[in-house]
Amino acid sequence: MKGGKTMFYQNLIDLNISVETEEELFDLVGSRLIKLDFANLGYIANLEKREISYPTGLKFSNISLALPHVDPQYVKQPFIYIARTTENLVLKQMGDCSEMTAQNFLFLGLKNGEKQPELLAQIMSAFQNTEFVNNYKNANTVNSILELTKKQFRRF
Repeated sequence: MKGGKTMFYQNLIDLNISVETEEELFDLVGSRLIKLDFANLGYIANLEKREISYPTGLKFSNISLALPHVDPQYVKQPFIYIARTTENLVLKQMGDCSEMTAQNFLFLGLKNGEKQPELLAQIMSAFQNTEFVNNYKNANTVNSILELTKKQFRRF
């Protein structure tokens, strides 16, 4: 993003979410994003609809995560919401829709769809990097995860 604007915010990081399903997670994160004025009212419904049609779960050798996102019209200002659940949630894998579990979620809020391929490529590259993944998994405070992700994804 130009002008040094970030997509990472301290109040959009939650590393201790206790929910039982992906839908509960979507409701929780979506409600916060709407309340904090990052997303529009249709955000949660669009998130759930897109995830059914285009699952976003990814399995890497050292970590599993999902990248839920919505159509740009539901995003008021760009963000990446970092969520970690206390338990594994069942979700569908990108591509083949097979069942998988994950505790790490990056909710991508992009206003400019053209940036999405570049951001996804950077995320894929980061989560294939063992050192980054180990640091990410061991980061258990909001500040440590904020610093790590801002440094890793400084172009966003």
